[in-house]
Amino acid sequence: MLDRRSFLGSAVASVLAARRGNADATPSARRGGWPPEVLQDDEGYWRTLRREFLIPADEAFFNTGTIGSSPRVVIDTVMNHMTQVDATIAHWDYRAEHPDYFAGYRPELELREKIATLVGASAEEIALTQNATFGASYVAGGLDLHAGDEVILTNQEHVGCESPWQLKAKRHGIYVKKVTVPVPPQNPQQLIELYLNATTPQTKVWAIPHLTSALAIRFPVNELCRIARERGIISVVDGAQCCGHLQLNLHEMGCDAYFSSPHKWLLAPQGCGFLYVSRERLPHLWATIASGQWDNYRDGAYRLMQVGTGNLSVLKGYEAAIDFHNRIGPARVERRVLGLAERLRAELRQIPQVTINSPQHPELVSATTVWSLAGYQAPDLMDQLWARAKVRCRSMGSPWGVRQCCHIYNSPEEVDRTLETVRRMVAERR
Repeated sequence: MLDRRSFLGSAVASVLAARRGNADATPSARRGGWPPEVLQDDEGYWRTLRREFLIPADEAFFNTGTIGSSPRVVIDTVMNHMTQVDATIAHWDYRAEHPDYFAGYRPELELREKIATLVGASAEEIALTQNATFGASYVAGGLDLHAGDEVILTNQEHVGCESPWQLKAKRHGIYVKKVTVPVPPQNPQQLIELYLNATTPQTKVWAIPHLTSALAIRFPVNELCRIARERGIISVVDGAQCCGHLQLNLHEMGCDAYFSSPHKWLLAPQGCGFLYVSRERLPHLWATIASGQWDNYRDGAYRLMQVGTGNLSVLKGYEAAIDFHNRIGPARVERRVLGLAERLRAELRQIPQVTINSPQHPELVSATTVWSLAGYQAPDLMDQLWARAKVRCRSMGSPWGVRQCCHIYNSPEEVDRTLETVRRMVAERR
């Protein structure tokens, strides 16, 4: 197993060394590559990676669907930049050639290009936002919809994605139609038919959750976007739970708009989001917040970033999170987190008192599992897991139980600790 210095050298120390002038950086850090020892997906690699997070070793954090734990390099990057800005602020002369001290007035093209590469888009189609709620609001507020136009969404929407459409309905008289999602759905076609059966000649938008927040229902977004495109319907996808979790290719998906909250699965700092609007749809979306470049239609989604002064240090951390994720590899991350979740589900299925409420069809699953235990209300189940085993899940309310999100800082041992605790709780009730 690599020691901490070696791992940092390969994974993240190149960033810190450049910032701190670290003279004893390892050769692999100076090369910016991985040493051969960590090219395999063995548990030694993942145990070493786990040391890059501040979560205490005896605590198992399974609530990434709410907020992720940033690795040390992200935290250090934000703190170092904030310190540097405050220590040298008198040196800032506001000339164009001087490094910026805050965000909100520049295109931030380098960061947008990194996001675009990660999600299969182009930089001009990416706007930096604070979170998915901002993205949903920009799209709902910016589309030219009129009284009588119809938007279809599900009864499983996060409040941050449903509310912008409700505001649009109250202000402009559009009609918001909700379809009821079966829990759990049995196959992708069930979800596709919800939209098809609800569509009328007045339907202008399909608002589609890529992965629902409450019950972890993964929608067949590629097929839904294809059908929407064929029918001349705008497809708007809520991807709050997906960036850093599932591999993304938005051009291949074919959606008109997509937004996400990378402070969850990408492990970026809080206050980091992005909005994708396709090149074809961009000219038809009004800005929601206006500052100097709100009417600049030459520079892509830059006009959707006119929010005034922002925290550049957070954006530096955002970039560090993308670099950290890419060093591991998006495919490797997805394979790891889905594998841990399947380990959990496979054993939960063997406990008769457990009900899995999230999907189990192979095309609808994710790294998140929502499950309940007979005899326990959801908040009590959450509290028991923490009190007995320091396993942190999130209550989703009864009858759904708890939501357990497996990420790269989780381990098979932590999954097994969950299962052992459940078995003990069952045995005590006999």
